Amino acid sequence: MQISPSGKVLVEPRDYRSFCFRGEGRANFVISARHRLTGVRIVWRFAKARKSGLLTVKARSELVNSYMERIVAPFFDEQYLVDMNIVEFHTVDVHQLAKIPSLPANQKIEKFEDLFELPDEYSFLPLNTFQRVHGAVIVTNPKRLTSLQMLDATQLPMTVGDEGHGSTITVEIKPKQGFFQHHPNVNIPHCNNCILQIEKSCGQSHFSQMYDFCPMDLFSGNYSRMHKAIHSLFLVPHRNLRIFVDGNQVHSDEKPLEDKIFTETLFPRNEATSDDLISALCLALTGNHSKKKFRIRDSSVLGQILRAQKVDEIGIVRAHAIYDRMEHHIKTNLLDKSSLTHVGLEDILEQKSLDNENDDLLQQLRRYFLAATMKDCSIMISLRLLHSCSVPRRDVVRLPNGRLFAFSIKIVDLDPKTAKNLINSHARFMSGVKIIRLDQESTETDRKFKPCINI
Repeated sequence: MQISPSGKVLVEPRDYRSFCFRGEGRANFVISARHRLTGVRIVWRFAKARKSGLLTVKARSELVNSYMERIVAPFFDEQYLVDMNIVEFHTVDVHQLAKIPSLPANQKIEKFEDLFELPDEYSFLPLNTFQRVHGAVIVTNPKRLTSLQMLDATQLPMTVGDEGHGSTITVEIKPKQGFFQHHPNVNIPHCNNCILQIEKSCGQSHFSQMYDFCPMDLFSGNYSRMHKAIHSLFLVPHRNLRIFVDGNQVHSDEKPLEDKIFTETLFPRNEATSDDLISALCLALTGNHSKKKFRIRDSSVLGQILRAQKVDEIGIVRAHAIYDRMEHHIKTNLLDKSSLTHVGLEDILEQKSLDNENDDLLQQLRRYFLAATMKDCSIMISLRLLHSCSVPRRDVVRLPNGRLFAFSIKIVDLDPKTAKNLINSHARFMSGVKIIRLDQESTETDRKFKPCINI
């Protein structure tokens, strides 16, 4: 193991095999690889610049790691969190790894040296970036870059002794905001997520398909509604669902499976059905072991995410109004991704009577930003069909038809949010509200947007 001058592990990519692209978010590229000796598959998260879409040399690994440890981790049981390490790479090696996002989904690069054969134009990290400083031209790329390294959540290990049969199926779900929030002067029966999806999708030919998923169903605590929500994502995943089989992505918005081959892709020997998988997901995500007395248990992953989301007591409209009233230096501070970490979780959550009204409003804003992280996270749940399980286990669910699934759950994409996220989301939110209000002026039979709740 090599150690860099900064004291971090210096990764040698030549020690890894089977490189592939795991996904891209607004803030990261995620690249997966399997260690040559241990066989353990990990992922590296490289920071991405939003404006250019390229990998950025301004790594935020320490910031994100600190945010996870100090702000996020106290909300969740350890079993749901992914252990992270900050590692370093030589920048010239990252230039090669940054070619992987240009490749087709699931394409594996067996050896690191194979990347050298791909054109440099494929790379999302161009080398030799130049900048003119005081008349002189200098190279701005540093010699080393940091990344977050963690276990590949599409291949989570099962702890059940029975080897089971079939493949490991991993479902990634973005649950979104799980409770209805009232906003001043916004009296429409649609949840935050559906308002934003309507704004995003209005005018597109496939809109009616995309609107079937609603977080109010997923978090309802009602089995039938939850089953319907997940089934709607299976049909049209949009950006809220991906499915992997043994680490290979088989179903996503970019390349969805046809309905007629859905079950045979997941269960090629007909040992179960996609409906069985949805049933297992409903039970595992809510902490239930049967449909009897079905509800969202407080200790479940959905229960803990919902509790964390409800830290926000003001909502997007009030948050934006408060932010607008803040002084310039406070606004600038709230654009900094490390601002919540500097304050600390206790000060953010402490219920105290503040003498200064601005301090009270600032505390409400900080809770909003904290909750925004929890509203935009992803759940990775890996499942494997079992032959049998002799004793009841917390990580095994039994379906009414007798089928058994072992499961393992992790929460990922818990990145800090800033005022920039609030500003952008608020503009889209209000645009969505306007679209819905125009739709409400139509006759009942002509309305496109079905309500989430009755108000």
